[in-house]
Formats: sequence, structure tokens, C-alpha cells
Amino acid sequence: MLPATIATSVAPETIAKVGRLFNGSAHDVLSELLQNARRAGATNIVITTAGHPADRLLHVVDDGSGIADPAAVVTLGRSGWSEETQAREDPAGMGVFSLAGRDVIIRSWSQPERQGWMAHIPAGAWASSRPIAISNDPIAYGTAITVRIPHEWSDGLDEAVRQVACHYPLPVTFNGEPVERSGWLDGAVRIEDWNGCRIGIYREELKVSGNPRLNFHGVTIACNLPTIGEVGRGHLWNARVDILDCPAIQLVLPARKEAVQNDALGDLRSAVTAAIFRTIAAQPSHRLSFDNWLQAQALGIEMPEAEPYLNGWLPLHADHDENYASGSRITDPAMVVMPEIDSLIAQPAALAIARHSPFAGQLVNEETAFAGYRWYDELARVGTIAFYVTQDGCTFTVDENTGAPADADHGYVEGLEMSAMLHSGGAFNEVRCEADVAFAPDHDMSCRIDDLAIFIRRGAELVAGDVIDLTRRAAFDPDTDCDAATPQTQRLRFTRDATERVIGILEGSDAALEVQVRSLLSNYRWLVPADRTVTVTMTNDALAVTIVERTTEGK
Repeated sequence: MLPATIATSVAPETIAKVGRLFNGSAHDVLSELLQNARRAGATNIVITTAGHPADRLLHVVDDGSGIADPAAVVTLGRSGWSEETQAREDPAGMGVFSLAGRDVIIRSWSQPERQGWMAHIPAGAWASSRPIAISNDPIAYGTAITVRIPHEWSDGLDEAVRQVACHYPLPVTFNGEPVERSGWLDGAVRIEDWNGCRIGIYREELKVSGNPRLNFHGVTIACNLPTIGEVGRGHLWNARVDILDCPAIQLVLPARKEAVQNDALGDLRSAVTAAIFRTIAAQPSHRLSFDNWLQAQALGIEMPEAEPYLNGWLPLHADHDENYASGSRITDPAMVVMPEIDSLIAQPAALAIARHSPFAGQLVNEETAFAGYRWYDELARVGTIAFYVTQDGCTFTVDENTGAPADADHGYVEGLEMSAMLHSGGAFNEVRCEADVAFAPDHDMSCRIDDLAIFIRRGAELVAGDVIDLTRRAAFDPDTDCDAATPQTQRLRFTRDATERVIGILEGSDAALEVQVRSLLSNYRWLVPADRTVTVTMTNDALAVTIVERTTEGK
């Protein structure tokens, strides 16, 4: 028959598992004991060790109000704290149970009874209901807890004390020496008060996940709080929060290693966001994205538009590891925004632009995060870039999406122009200038060096080395060459093949053949003795090698 009523209770099997509620580390035990001392009104904590290495004891002594009722110590879930303390700090009545499974002696002063008391709790008593004797003790105030130091605490005890005391609000001594403390919000750019908390805003180089963000009187925990970055400034605005008297922000029990995901935590995150924006607004300038700027405006935080400059444009390399920001800040209102263009077009376009300056202002990198700012939207910008190639009286176009015609001859051409569609003031205009080199995939859209279309304007003042280097920047991508063992090997092989092609275009097939043979044999000169000359005569169907004594003229 089902019962008519039920009541909540703690099952005996839970008592048997009490030692597993906490991980039993020195850090967690010390943290719980220090928090209890703080709640008891202590003004300082004294931690000492005693005994020989094989049997060391840890003493934690405070000068607080003591423990009124010894039964509260061993009653799971009963805190014994005042109603005010329970309302402000949500004590769970589990703190001393961090010692579960340890041999512990507790000495404390009971204010209601005006009497000191002592209890010895053997290690096995925590998981049973056996009686624990209480005796009188001469202690006159506070609480003193002694626990035998387990082997696993030995090496890390000093560090555990340092960590627990670092942001603890009361002075702590360890074996007679003060433990160094630091303010939780030290180094903050700005500090704001919010609902019993203090929010510190920091400028950090990067975000490291798992870093503590909340501090509950020395208990520091990780928490996902808002971060805001500025475009191109290499840092993030982040926050730390010191929880002083905010009962609504709660920690998950019993370990207290994460915050409860409740409405109060959501409100705190909103407060952090606003505090970050107020901090940024107080700076001489900012580089917020337009979306972040609108977010700040919606929160009632006024600030000017982002500082109006952009990075000078640099053409993309096919090898992504070689791409970097120019580092040059362009503030000229006449600057021209260049979109991200594929390296096959960008590299020869950069050469044409450098030689012929077809634009009225300096080219800058596109920054879409600024779209919406008045100063950014008013800039002239390049839409597309193409090359017009004139060969044998016919003209064709190559661009990011168009390869060379199947019947096009790679090499010298009679005419070569770069064309850019420029959008400015609501109108589109074409800008043209002479170009010296253009690249394009072949008609099958292959960009391998053997297939790549290379067009060089006849009469262009170029040397082979310049064109070879330009070809490498435009087309060498180590990610597409999986046959070579290392990127260095890939680069050497590409440079060899590019040299052969470019020399063949500029100087003819005989010169290209010479380059190839030299490349093949140059690594084997060590085979030839110092007093010998080796002559290699080679045709497509025969190979002759002649070795003679090296003459003075040959040296």
C-alpha cells in the first residue's frame, strides 16, 4: 500500500558516501576551512605544520566566534550559521565534511555555553553514525582544527596554502610567515560597483579559457563572461568580478567550482558588457566594429565612431604563411578600399599599381567590420580587377573566375592592361593602366606551374628574377603539393620549375634548357675531384662523359 505522506530525509547510504562529496585535496580542504573562519568573524588565520615527515600534522587556527553546537560539525547539511549569514552567503553545511575520511581533532569555543570543547573524529567515523565524544577544552576563543597530513598532500601543501590565501580577504600566516596576498581586481583599467559586486575591466592580450573570473572571498572560479575585441588592436576587453555581498549569485554545491546558471548570472553578464563599453568609451579612441558600436549605443553609452584609419593594402600570397598586415596606418580620406583578391590577380595587379599609380588615393585593406560607419561607407572602393591581354591582334580577359583561352600562347604579348571597377559616390567607373605581367589558370582552370598561363608585355622592363619571384608569390601554395616531404622541398621544386618556364619565355628554349641542366647537376659538383674536369655531352638519345686532368686555364 502506498504511503499517504512522505518527508524529505538523508538516506543512510548517503552518509556512507560522504567522503566522495569532496575530492579531498589540500586546496579544497583549506578553502572550506578558511571560508568557515571568515564567516565566524575571524581577523586572521594561522596555519602550521608539526611532526616528523612520516607523521605530520596540519593545524588551522582562527580567532573567530567559534562553533556554538558541536553537533553542527558532523550533521550533513546543517550549517549552524545565523539567518543573516545564511541569507547572504548560502552556506551548505558541508564545509567541515571536506575533511571526511581524515583523522581530525576539532577544538572550538561555544559562545552560548561560554565553554570550550574538543572532539576527536577518527577517519572511519565520518561514514557511520557512531557516537563521537565531546570533552571540555581550555580554548578561550575561535576554532583550531588538526588533521593528519596524507601523503598526497606533502609535495603540494605550500602551493595550496599560497593559492587559497592569495585573494582571501584576511591575513594568513603559514609556519610563522605571512602568505602574500593580492587584490582580485589589481591592474584593472576600470572598476564599477554593481549589486554587491565589483566589476574590474581588463585589457588582455588574448582570452585563455578556464581562467578564474569570479572571486567569492578568496574562492576563485572560472566563469564565461563577455569579452569584446577591437579591430586590429590585438587585445580583448575582459572582466573579473569580486562577489562581496550578492546572494543571488550562487555557486554549485558542494564543490563550489562553478556558478549556478540563473537570472542573476545573466544580469551580471549584461552588467559586464555595459562596463566594458563604458571603459572603451573612456579611452582616447576605439576600434570597435560597427555592430559593437550599435550595441553600446543601445545601452545608452555614447562614443564617437571608430578611429578612421585602415591598413595599407598588401597583395595576397598564394602561400598563406607569407600573408601579414602591412602595419601602415592610412588616414587619408581619399584612400581606396581594396577587397581580398586572389593572389594570381593581386600580385601582378600590385606590380602594375606600383609602376603606374592609377588610383587617386592610397590603397587600403577592406575591413567589413567597419561597414556602417559614415567615414568607412563614404570611401571609394575597388569592385573587381581584370587583365586585358592582346595577342596576335585579339584581346581577351583574365580575372579571378576566367582562365586563359585554350588557343592562347603563353609568353610575350603585344598589349597588357589592368582594369579596375571603382565604386565612388554612388557611381561606377573603370580605371585602366598598363600592366607588365598577368597570370591565369589554363582553360581547364589548372594553376599548377606547368599549366599556369604567364603573359608578359613585350617591352616591359623586367628581369627574369623579378618575374620568377612574382610567379612564386602568386602561385606557390605548399598545401596543393603533397608529393614533397617538406615545405622547403616544395619551394625549391616550384622555384626550379618556375625558373625554367620564365627563362624559356624571356630568353628562349635554349636558355631554359641550360637552367634545367644546371639545376640537375649543380648538386653533384662534389663528385668531381679538384684536379679533374668532367665534360658531359648529351642528346635525347645518347649521353657521353669525358674526364680529363684539370688544366691551369680551367681553374
